[in-house]
Amino acid sequence: MRNNSARPVGRKIDACKHGRVAVVIRCLPQGFCSWDYVLRGDGRAATIEFNWTSEQGAILIDGTRFEVRKHGFLSGQWTLEHEGIAAASAQKSNPFTRTFEVRAAGDDFVLRAQSAMGRTFLVERGERTVATIAPEHPFTRRARIECQSDECDFVTLCFLFWLAAITWRRAAQSNS
Repeated sequence: MRNNSARPVGRKIDACKHGRVAVVIRCLPQGFCSWDYVLRGDGRAATIEFNWTSEQGAILIDGTRFEVRKHGFLSGQWTLEHEGIAAASAQKSNPFTRTFEVRAAGDDFVLRAQSAMGRTFLVERGERTVATIAPEHPFTRRARIECQSDECDFVTLCFLFWLAAITWRRAAQSNS
């Protein structure tokens, strides 16, 4: 078992508060047709894995495994669990919008699509945007998370990316 004492799982990302992008996390698909990703940034690494037949999966962050569980086939609720304990939860209150209410690390966030047709997502805390999740360009699955503050820890950002990517995967499957 890996010792994570030097780097706590839920530590805040290092960021400056000058209104500029403070941290960029690169999100790279594991293969040409894969929806699984490798995330790297701020000295951290994660692997995002999607189940083929459901909207569940796993996130492996610096050697620590988290399970993403969906609560019912038609449910709009997911939890991120570590050893059976919820580390974060997300609720999609309206099935016709791309908006999630997320509770993680004792904070409330909203993950919402920036526009009706685009793939960019905004991470909001209160009235402020604290991060964006966006593809690098329209014809790729490569993406980046740009953090404007230190209000999200790396685990939370990975879960938020997982939610955005599941939305992209749904759209791609409905278009094929």
